[in-house]
Amino acid sequence: MKLAQNWLLLTFIFLMGACNPAADSPEKARDYLLAAPDWRIEAVYINEALSYKDGKQVPNFGGPVFSRYMKSVQFREGGDFVGKYEDKEKPNVLHWAIDSADEVILVTAADTTTDARSSWTIQPSSVHEDYFEMTTETAAFDYPRVTKIRLAFERK
Repeated sequence: MKLAQNWLLLTFIFLMGACNPAADSPEKARDYLLAAPDWRIEAVYINEALSYKDGKQVPNFGGPVFSRYMKSVQFREGGDFVGKYEDKEKPNVLHWAIDSADEVILVTAADTTTDARSSWTIQPSSVHEDYFEMTTETAAFDYPRVTKIRLAFERK
């Protein structure tokens, strides 16, 4: 009986994953990201610890704390990545592009002086029709330690 229950659970999980598969290429990820008019922030992880969920900070001991996030973002056809902060009327405009060498999507500052160290990375495997994640690593918040940040967004 237990084997049958486990099989049913595994089948259900497989079918749920098949209904909303991850992108299998940067081009498919791009299509998913462009198809949504807006993406709303769902969660923020700092060094893999949950820091923000459902519009609220999550108490977290040790390490950096962030209190300001883009509440929503848009990917636009021409390469603009538009982020809107809760407390700011004017949106922040960055740039997104497919990095063919690494087969990922990079989000960087809109100017050309920014190097790869300050970019956000979107792996195709983390992009679904209704969900995506972007990650970065930086020493800017807790020098000399590297802080890993992962933002999770849901389609509006």
